[in-house]
Amino acid sequence: MTLLFAKLFSLAMGIVYAFFKLMKTEDKVAFISRQSETPSLDFRYLIDEIKEEYPQYKVEVLCKMIPKGIGGKIMYCFEMLRQMKALATSRVAVLDGYCILACMLHHKKDLTIIQIWHALGSFKRFGRSVLDMEGGSSSVVADAFKMHNNYDLIAASGDSCVRHFSEAFGQPKEKFIPIGIPRMDYLTDENETDKLKTSIFSAYPQLDNGKENILYVPTFRDTDDDTTRLRKAEQALVHEVDYNRFNLIVKRHVVDGNEEEIYVGSAENKLSGEKFTGMDFMAAASYVITDYSSIIYEALLKNLPAYIYCFDSDKYIDERGFYIDFWHDIPAVYSKTAKGIAEGILNDKAVDSDKTDQFKKDYVNKKYPSITKEYGKLIDELIRNCYD
Repeated sequence: MTLLFAKLFSLAMGIVYAFFKLMKTEDKVAFISRQSETPSLDFRYLIDEIKEEYPQYKVEVLCKMIPKGIGGKIMYCFEMLRQMKALATSRVAVLDGYCILACMLHHKKDLTIIQIWHALGSFKRFGRSVLDMEGGSSSVVADAFKMHNNYDLIAASGDSCVRHFSEAFGQPKEKFIPIGIPRMDYLTDENETDKLKTSIFSAYPQLDNGKENILYVPTFRDTDDDTTRLRKAEQALVHEVDYNRFNLIVKRHVVDGNEEEIYVGSAENKLSGEKFTGMDFMAAASYVITDYSSIIYEALLKNLPAYIYCFDSDKYIDERGFYIDFWHDIPAVYSKTAKGIAEGILNDKAVDSDKTDQFKKDYVNKKYPSITKEYGKLIDELIRNCYD
């Protein structure tokens, strides 16, 4: 049944797309995403670069999440028509996730598709690495809908990520560009960090009290039972922090409500909001606690000591799996208990600097002063048909 639907869907979309392909190809870059309703940080940096340095090229931005429910999915068909038009009339399309039409359709020869995956580094297994596993897609569905097909170039944040992403996308290593991704410019820009820190303290002046800020950014859990366990673990951590020396920021995953809870002075003195991302809060943090999230790479790029609060590691690791050795490769301090994490921070327990430096070189290696400018040059060469 799935194969039949996929064939009918592909046939119908292909017929419609054929009419769009009759339209003239423009010197245009299309940014297409279903990860959020607004352009990602990587997209924003690239869009600004093209508009400032290559104003002769048009830019089209299509960011739309697939709504829940039958009605929402039907309405999304209109967005797919917009995507088809953009793909048919652009010379370069930049993605930050799986785009069904980009992967399924037969495109013009003068279109180049670049995949800049929305997660930094290679951490949890995904895509074709987890087909037919819990949390992964069916191999029948993946093949029917040509998951991660048609990519011409694929960004990677470090050389060691290539073999992992090659497996996840089912694409040869020759297609990869391991020079980093644009958000790495943002993460290492001290001026941006200072501006963001000022914004955070303006929104939450209580955090600017002379104490060090601890940031806890757990990943989301798939089931209600797992989320309940996460909430208990959060509260255990809240009550273990020494508020004579620290403030605590708990930032939940965007899929898990996107809320932030800030504790200043005590576990009962709580502020709530939804103003910044976990990556934003790093500008005001001295320590980062996470679990199974690739945000560990952002923390390392900002030279923040990392702590892994792995209270449910046995269950989580068994279900998903990692590209790296979770227990030995990551330059972080581990504990399955809130008390162990709090004591580790209190005592400034840290990882050997050589291990940290090597890990960063392997997985988040910023090879150029401005990665964004390198991608701008690449896109310019692709449009002018002189990319080697």
